[in-house]
Amino acid sequence: MFKTSTPLQRLRDTYSMKDLPDSIRTSEMGELGHSLAKPLASATVDDIAFATQAIDDEVSALFGRAAALKRLHDRARRAGALGADLAVDAALRFEEGRK
Repeated sequence: MFKTSTPLQRLRDTYSMKDLPDSIRTSEMGELGHSLAKPLASATVDDIAFATQAIDDEVSALFGRAAALKRLHDRARRAGALGADLAVDAALRFEEGRK
């Protein structure tokens, strides 16, 4: 029996490459100003670099939001808030009490 696989599939079979996506977002704009998806198999080295930078920016934004939410939660708890209390109100009480 013959095994048929694409270069991308074969690359995914190698160590640390299993998470490669089928496509990436490019800096090219399509209809309605949305970035275009490009099949990974036809992406250039520059396409990969730009896609990686865009993902790094998204990851940084996600980490920033996660850290801010954790700080909100911690301040609300320090203010004595319980599970059903409004977090923003409690955190504000905590912050204003520090002044």
